[in-house]
Amino acid sequence: MIKNIPHVIAGKRFLPVAFVIIFAPFLLASCKVYKPAYFFKDIRTDTTISGFVNPDLELKIQKNDVLAISISSLSNEEDILFNKPVSIADTKSGFVVSLDGNIYLHKLGKIPVKGLTRKELKAKLETELLPFLKDPIVTVNFASHRIIVLGETGSQVIDMPEEKMPLLEVLAKSGGATPNAQLSKIMVIRETANTKQVKHLNLEDPSIFTSPWYYLHPNDIVVIKPDEEKINTEQRRTRNQLLYTTVISAITFVFLIVDRIFR
Repeated sequence: MIKNIPHVIAGKRFLPVAFVIIFAPFLLASCKVYKPAYFFKDIRTDTTISGFVNPDLELKIQKNDVLAISISSLSNEEDILFNKPVSIADTKSGFVVSLDGNIYLHKLGKIPVKGLTRKELKAKLETELLPFLKDPIVTVNFASHRIIVLGETGSQVIDMPEEKMPLLEVLAKSGGATPNAQLSKIMVIRETANTKQVKHLNLEDPSIFTSPWYYLHPNDIVVIKPDEEKINTEQRRTRNQLLYTTVISAITFVFLIVDRIFR
């Protein structure tokens, strides 16, 4: 009977290893592996995408728009007088379109701009400035248009000086999507008249380039949702790993104590 004790103790020394072997399949089974989400995942080989949406959109200037107007010419001293916009906020300045649709410019006075495009206003100002400046060159941009980005990029406001901006450019300027972003369901909220339209876009699919929503409009809101299923699974896996590690460590500790007692 006593001769068998060393064999029993020796067997007990291998019990922790046995428990690790037993628990390992359960630990691995709790780890659901997700395929990484990335842009244009559905493009398998070299391909050509056709059916692009025409990006040549020209917005009309509206009341309450703030215009960034830059005027330059060979008359440097006069240029300074023409480039004095009114401050709108701490970091914004520009020429505000009044409720009547006008802006006010040095020497030109009241200028009707509502309903014009940026190109039309540029041509109009360059013509009207000829009596005062030599070879005037005018640049017109929107200073009040912006796009709001929320969700798995951090909350940001992206300036939009032109009529439109590609969705990918907006995401790049916002810092890109996080690993938990749900790229297959990017939500865009657009206000038109008295309604709000909501569209979900799939950035894993190259057909995004053919969507009329690929080019964002002023004041669009882009929401990048988190992949909740992925996050919940990762949290469960972390909890299970911690639990299994704790249990195995406790069992190992107990058998080490027992081993020392009977050694």
